[in-house]
Amino acid sequence: MKQEIKNCAIYCRKSTEEGLDMDFNTLDAQREACEAYIASQRAEGWKAIKTQYNDGGFSGGNLDRPALQKLLADIKEGKVQTVVVYKIDRLTRALMDFSKLVEIFDKYGVTFVSITQSFNTTTSMGRLTLNVLLSFAQFEREVSAERIRDKILASKKKGMWMGGNPPVGYEAIDKKLIVNKSHAETATMIFKQYLALGCVAKLKKELDANGTVSNQRISKRGNVTGGRPYSRGALYMILQNPIYIGKIRHKDKSYDGQHEAIISQDLWDAVQNKLVSQSAVQRGHKKSTDQNLLKGLLFDCEGTPYSPDFTNKNDKRYRYYISQNLIQYRDHPKGTMARIPAHEIEKVILKTIEEKIIKMLALDSATDHAVIEHINKHTLDTENIIKSCINKITVHQEELQIDINVDTLHQAIQKHLNLNIPERYAKSNHILSVTFTTRRSYKGAVILKPEVTDYDPLDLPPHELRNLIKGTIWREEHFSSLTLSDIAERDKFSKQHVHQMIMKSMEIGAT
Repeated sequence: MKQEIKNCAIYCRKSTEEGLDMDFNTLDAQREACEAYIASQRAEGWKAIKTQYNDGGFSGGNLDRPALQKLLADIKEGKVQTVVVYKIDRLTRALMDFSKLVEIFDKYGVTFVSITQSFNTTTSMGRLTLNVLLSFAQFEREVSAERIRDKILASKKKGMWMGGNPPVGYEAIDKKLIVNKSHAETATMIFKQYLALGCVAKLKKELDANGTVSNQRISKRGNVTGGRPYSRGALYMILQNPIYIGKIRHKDKSYDGQHEAIISQDLWDAVQNKLVSQSAVQRGHKKSTDQNLLKGLLFDCEGTPYSPDFTNKNDKRYRYYISQNLIQYRDHPKGTMARIPAHEIEKVILKTIEEKIIKMLALDSATDHAVIEHINKHTLDTENIIKSCINKITVHQEELQIDINVDTLHQAIQKHLNLNIPERYAKSNHILSVTFTTRRSYKGAVILKPEVTDYDPLDLPPHELRNLIKGTIWREEHFSSLTLSDIAERDKFSKQHVHQMIMKSMEIGAT
């Protein structure tokens, strides 16, 4: 009877690339030992296939390895009946990953053999032994990781640089950071320019305009990195890296380094203080806008509150204020919106209060001219002011009634602007009425727009006013004799732009 042939695939792995360029390396040693074991099983029909499955420089902590994936593909095609390894941890060090591999082996009738740990996965005893060995392999991996972390901490406490791409201004020589004078000037310039501009976005814009790019590096494999404009994230990393004052950072602590500092302690402190102040402003702004600004303030005409809610669509979040009537399945007042888009109503409230602040405080344009000018010049923290001064917002069919505590508004603006504002208002409470219209956009979202009663068509920003005048002139010329193409060619604009400006001038003229 003819012996059944079992095609045996030898899988070899090494975690690092160190020593792989030698004539005889650890991968060769693993393969040679496996080939000798397969030869000893020739009587059982074992035969080593010629394809080599070698993963040099790949961790056993995951399955994302090219040779292993090639081996699994060949198993699924029926080319392999037995997988042979030197030790089980060469295949994987993770118990969960190994269970996945065993499922694949079982599905396609493949056995698994470790030549230094004799067992066969087709038997229950072999599986038990395998799980025990794998658990110890995972334990060894975790202990090794702890040792490495402890070594890194001890090295950084001594001020040693632990490798990686050297920061701009330095180069790595004999595993030490050495100052590169030409690049150090770039690093110093980045710190000084940020301090002068006070904004990373402006700093990036200036560096891009000057053609300043990151250092270009070529890896051992010939991959080229760098040589591109600095991103905002990269600039933040540079500005917060204590290496530039001669220190080495480990997590939230810094230690005196063995390398030379590039910038002074005074410049570093000034930059860090600026970053903290800018970050505080941004965090405060983000926090206030991310919160539901009108939470607890919004009610319908019958006194039923609206609660904040949201929905996710296409990886985007849409916020709403929903009446408790809708949530509790009760009847809602006819004609009043039960679901109000949060961003839209918040924008309406913010804009209305900003425009009515002078009127609510009863400031006189002649007597209080300096105070009014000071308020108009400064950007108010309107969101936080609103949270403190609004008593209640009532939603009617086409009207919002905003009950404002003018005393609180007066105090909040005084504190915010550090300004003495005279008390000329008669009542402590002011009801602000805002009529609004609703419509649906082409995306289906409900949009609220305040109805403007005292609209002045010439009360526009300078660029819009220029466009209005230009559109009016073009309109007269077009109605006289010139075509849109003639006007566009003469004034070097697109025909579509000319048409839009003419139509805009006609809309404003009609109002």
